[in-house]
Amino acid sequence: MRLMPFLLLPTVALVAQVPANLDLAQRFNAELPGINQMLKELKSQDALVKVQGLIPAERPAFDASNPKAIGLSLDNAQGLMSLYRLYANVASETGQWEKALEIQEKRAQAARATMVDLEKAQAPIDAQWKKAAQDSGDYVAKTEPRKKELEAKVAAFKAEYDEIKTSKRKLAKKEADEFNARGTQAQQDELELAQIAAALPVHKQNLANAPKVTKLLSDNRKEVEGMVKAADEAVEKAKKAVASQNDEITQFNTKLAMQKVKIVGRKNWVDAVLRTPENVTKLDKPQAQAAFLNRMLVLDPGNAAAQKALDNLKAGKEAFTKEAKPAKKGGAKKK
Repeated sequence: MRLMPFLLLPTVALVAQVPANLDLAQRFNAELPGINQMLKELKSQDALVKVQGLIPAERPAFDASNPKAIGLSLDNAQGLMSLYRLYANVASETGQWEKALEIQEKRAQAARATMVDLEKAQAPIDAQWKKAAQDSGDYVAKTEPRKKELEAKVAAFKAEYDEIKTSKRKLAKKEADEFNARGTQAQQDELELAQIAAALPVHKQNLANAPKVTKLLSDNRKEVEGMVKAADEAVEKAKKAVASQNDEITQFNTKLAMQKVKIVGRKNWVDAVLRTPENVTKLDKPQAQAAFLNRMLVLDPGNAAAQKALDNLKAGKEAFTKEAKPAKKGGAKKK
């Protein structure tokens, strides 16, 4: 079992292209704290630029040269999935839900491509071990009885030899010839026993290892199936969020149109949302409030109320802080 250290969220200098052999899980974990800090400081646009630089231009090649390389490739694939997830999260915090959906779809495509690579890599290993288990099973089934038979024959001959030697009994020529023939056969039997003794442990080890290999290959498949499932669920969640909001805006605008109110894209809906400050302030953390306002600004670029509230948050104030009006200067009293 491989230990895969993952956290959830990557950091500053732009990286034009990440080399294909880079440990993406390590990169993700190293850069995550910096990205989290940017988001906490409401610098979501800076965070987005940073994460974009962490995504490799192409999915890293899958090394199928040996089981260890396959494991490292899966670690790298998990790192890539984490980077895509992070990229989508940051895009969402900037209010770009549609972009976040595209990123999640790329993540799902990469997960499926990883599954194709894994199946291609593991198919010959699986076939090799199935054949080894079958061959070794056949060998053990055939050889174990033969081993017992040979051991009995050799033991019987040695016992007879010891008995003749101890009794000093002289054999007739015919008996001596037969005994010598059995002696020659016993030598051949001992040679066969030695061959069996050398090969049998190897075949038994194959039988012991085959289930372990099968489990490893199965665990690898389950790991990638998990990647695919998580990515698909993220895609559906992102689709649902975008569609639900679009439906809400469409229904709102339809009602206004029936009241013969002029519709200006999604501005009417955004203005209505912002007229109730609780829609924002009910989100208890500034980071969540900023993400909400960023979405409003994506739906209605330049919206003054959303921009002002966002500026207040970035200045460390409440989103809807009311600025105190300067006191009017009192006029001179008439005499």
